[in-house]
Amino acid sequence: MIDLHIHTTSSDGSDEPVEILKMAQLSGLSHISITDHDSIGAYEKLRKIKMADYFEGRIIPGCEFSVAHNGKPIEVLGYGIDLEAIHSSGIVSDEKFLERENGYLEKMKAVCRNLGLAYTEKLSISRSKYFASQVMHADLRKYPENEKHFTKEIWESVNAFYRTCINNEGSPFFLNQTKNYPTVQEAAKLIKQAGGKSFLAHLYVYFSDDYDALLNDIISLNALDGIECYHSLHSRERTDFLLNYCKEHKLYASGGSDYHGDFKPNVKLGEITNGAKIPFGILEPWLPMPAPVVI
Repeated sequence: MIDLHIHTTSSDGSDEPVEILKMAQLSGLSHISITDHDSIGAYEKLRKIKMADYFEGRIIPGCEFSVAHNGKPIEVLGYGIDLEAIHSSGIVSDEKFLERENGYLEKMKAVCRNLGLAYTEKLSISRSKYFASQVMHADLRKYPENEKHFTKEIWESVNAFYRTCINNEGSPFFLNQTKNYPTVQEAAKLIKQAGGKSFLAHLYVYFSDDYDALLNDIISLNALDGIECYHSLHSRERTDFLLNYCKEHKLYASGGSDYHGDFKPNVKLGEITNGAKIPFGILEPWLPMPAPVVI
C-alpha cells in the first residue's frame, strides 16, 4: 500500500516529517511521498536524520505546486523530482511565500473592515506555511457574530471559502492569485527538467460546473504525465472513472490521502474514501525514473 499525497509542518500539516515516517511504518506503507504546498522543506529536515531508523519503505521526493489554469488556481503534483533542481529553479521559496501570503492577508483584513466583520488586527503569518485564506478563515470563525455573513458551507469549510470566495471575482474576498503562479505547462516543464513526472491533483476538490470539461481542457494541454485518481475526497465511482480515463488517454495514475494531520482529522494516512487503501499497482508503470527517487 502507498500514500503519495502527504502534508507536514513545512506547509499546512500538523505533523513533523519524522512523525510521518513513523506513522507510515506503523501503517505498513511501502511507498510514500511528502508533497507540501510549494515547499520541499520537509526533505531538508529529513536529511538530518537516518530515515531508515523510522521507515523501511521508499520515499519518493514530491511537491504540490500551485499553478494557474484559465485564470483559476489548481494544483499539480510533482514526483521523483531532483530537490536541488527544484530549489535552484526558484519555484519554491519560503521568503516569497511569506511575502505573498502576508500581502494577501492584509488585503483580506481591509475587506473585513469594509464589511464590518470581526477579525484579529495583528493577524499575520510568520514561520509557518499556512495560506492566507486558511489563516483568515480560521480567524473569522473565532468570532460567532461573523457567521451570519456566510453560507453554512463557507463558514464550515476552508476549501469552500477558498474556492468560492478567494477565487470568485464576484466576491469581495477575491484575490488575483494566479498572477503569481506558473501555468500548468510551466510547472510540468520544471518538474520534467528536475527528472520528475507531473500529475493533476484531486480533480474533484475544485469547484466546477463541468468536471469532464475541466479535465479534458487540462489534459488537452499535453503537459502532464498523469492524474491523481485515488484521493480521500474522491468517491469510488469517480476514482474508477479517472482510472479508466488514464487508460484511455495513456496517462499514469497516482493516489494519496492528502493527509494534513490534526487540520483534517477525518483524513487518515494511507487511506482514502471509507478507509480504502491505495494499491501499489498504480505506481509500477511509472516508478522507474531517470532521476533518483530515493533520498
